[in-house]
Amino acid sequence: MVLSVSLTAWTAATGGIVSSLPALAAEPIAITARDTVTAVEMDHGDELRFTLCSGRTVSMILEDTEAVIVERVEPGGIIYRFACHVRIDGQRLTLQRFVCAQECFYEPYVVDGLRIWPDTVKAVFDVVPVRYPQEGNLRCRPRKAARFALQDAALRVCPQETHPWLDEPQNFLDVGRCYNGDDCYLGPYLGQACHVGMDINHRAGSPLLAPIDFDTQAWFNSLTMGHNNNRWRGIRRWPNGDVWALQTHHLIKLLVPENTPLQIGTRYATTAGVHVGSHEHTHFEFKVGRKNDERPLPASDDPVSIACPIDFDDHSEAAQNDPEVLHLDPWVLFWQIFEDRKMRQGELRAAIQPLAPARTGEPVTFSAEAARSSGADGAAVYRWTFGDGGSAIGQTARHVFTRPGMFPVTLVVDDGRHIAARTQHIAVTGPAGEHPVLALTAGDEPSFRPRPASMADVYGWPVPSLPHTLTFVARASRPVPSGKTVALQNLGGGTLAPASVIVDRRADEPAWLSLHPTGSDDQQLVRVTVDASGLAPGAYRGVVHIECSGAVNSPQPLTVSLEVRDDALVAEVTVDDRDEGFFATPYFWVGHRFSRCPPRRRGHDGFYLTNGNRAVSGEFARFTPDLLAGTYRVSFSGATPFPPDSEFDVRVRHVGGETTVRVRPETSRQIGRFEFAAGTDGFVEIQAAGSRGLMIADAVTFAQD
Repeated sequence: MVLSVSLTAWTAATGGIVSSLPALAAEPIAITARDTVTAVEMDHGDELRFTLCSGRTVSMILEDTEAVIVERVEPGGIIYRFACHVRIDGQRLTLQRFVCAQECFYEPYVVDGLRIWPDTVKAVFDVVPVRYPQEGNLRCRPRKAARFALQDAALRVCPQETHPWLDEPQNFLDVGRCYNGDDCYLGPYLGQACHVGMDINHRAGSPLLAPIDFDTQAWFNSLTMGHNNNRWRGIRRWPNGDVWALQTHHLIKLLVPENTPLQIGTRYATTAGVHVGSHEHTHFEFKVGRKNDERPLPASDDPVSIACPIDFDDHSEAAQNDPEVLHLDPWVLFWQIFEDRKMRQGELRAAIQPLAPARTGEPVTFSAEAARSSGADGAAVYRWTFGDGGSAIGQTARHVFTRPGMFPVTLVVDDGRHIAARTQHIAVTGPAGEHPVLALTAGDEPSFRPRPASMADVYGWPVPSLPHTLTFVARASRPVPSGKTVALQNLGGGTLAPASVIVDRRADEPAWLSLHPTGSDDQQLVRVTVDASGLAPGAYRGVVHIECSGAVNSPQPLTVSLEVRDDALVAEVTVDDRDEGFFATPYFWVGHRFSRCPPRRRGHDGFYLTNGNRAVSGEFARFTPDLLAGTYRVSFSGATPFPPDSEFDVRVRHVGGETTVRVRPETSRQIGRFEFAAGTDGFVEIQAAGSRGLMIADAVTFAQD
């Protein structure tokens, strides 16, 4: 075995980033998929070899980790981000998490058939203050550089179908319900300590139900025993040797006898009423224990004891290492609970058959056969994007990757009533291709923006738009909005052949869509215009296929969406970060819901998003109003709590073209005076690139002169 050498963590001079340099490589960590989620810790330089049920092995090397504070709100709390820089099957990928924002409830990464929850990194505990060094946040501190929860993507978190832990109908969690908005898993409680477990606010007396079968359960702290709280633990001993400890604290009354088995779905306690502080809530914890070798387990052999076969209350180093006991984010279990309930309820589901590594130049078949409709009339439409500029439509799709890298493959399923999406990553190796490769782009359309490989999805959040879609809004007063341009890209060698264009639409629809190809070779454009004259109010959609003979991944589809409105336009409007006309590049702009933050500092309508001092090119927030034609004074909301040093560029699209304005909102909230056409052709966009200080995306007001 090659010794693993730990190097001292270093702190960057600016930005509060803490990172650790990679250590020398040790022997690979070999893990074979089992029917329960695997918890594992890794040091820099460690290689994990995870063998899937199919027999294929996924390699993951941890190269580096980092943690940085995104926003410190005083009073309020801390949002932070951490990242694991890994190499999976030879290709680099950054797995990142945001904590104390809605993004902490996320879809796990799925890479080459391996499902990955990045749980935490040791560097977090260097940037977040320590309030309880002997107990609170050090109890969850990883012993190595990073901790992960892993599972074969073809398997569940556990073999038993789960039951909701809470008697609530929704299939998502709101970070604002995490005590003060700061007590999600490892959220900095009061801005002072990583919170062990996860708090969820609900009314005192709310019931708790067993999410799985338990072999035994009991209090491990209680008022009767002389403690300040009622804390309960359920034990599940899985046939594969894993032992789970699920805990709930702040219980009022236990409804079942202690030291007895507990059947899934049983109401076992009322909760949220003991030692709850400023919010009635329940605290949840998830621990996984596994024996490492053949030595006797240092715990009770009484099967009704919650210390059998592992004493989860023994926090000594020896007891925590053999058997190995690791904390995990309770969100991992809540994720499975919500997925199971969605299946039982028949919700629309986007599901991709697990992917395997690919080679450049070789066709890859993608299947959505496990996806299903929510019962709406008509067939569902399946749209794919492949992370390299290419897209496809169909329940199955074929695509050729022509350069190496790590690519996010996203499936969006639309059944006419609901939209669902899911992403997996695929590692591609091999030389770059030499043949022409067709892709489409439309610079100002967010739906054409390539998905960053490091991006994760917020669980339960609406899909912002259909991929590769041009969106138009028209009215009888202005039936022909401004046209839009799609550019043909050649991502390979040679040159593109002349494009041919085919439109799919219902035969009984008027010819509201027109296409105008121009240019030649690799400078080809397609101008897209719509004419709503004579159309009734409603939604119209057409699919366009653009083909270049001989090009790889040809033809390429795009969707044209036309909304004909009959509502009245207004002369003054404020576009807020939660309005239909707002778009922010995902998994970059984040916002807090700290209840301790004074209302006057929470922004327009009580919420805002921030860039976290990151001046990153390509990240923006856009405010698109629906206006009467005229000249407007454009300004930021007076309720937005801009810091004094905030400075950034604002791009304005108006009748005369485009104008970029450098603004310092604390000096003036005014952006300028501009003429806009009727409808939604214009917008205001704040850009992270070149910014200084903390940017805030909140609200923009358009007031007609």
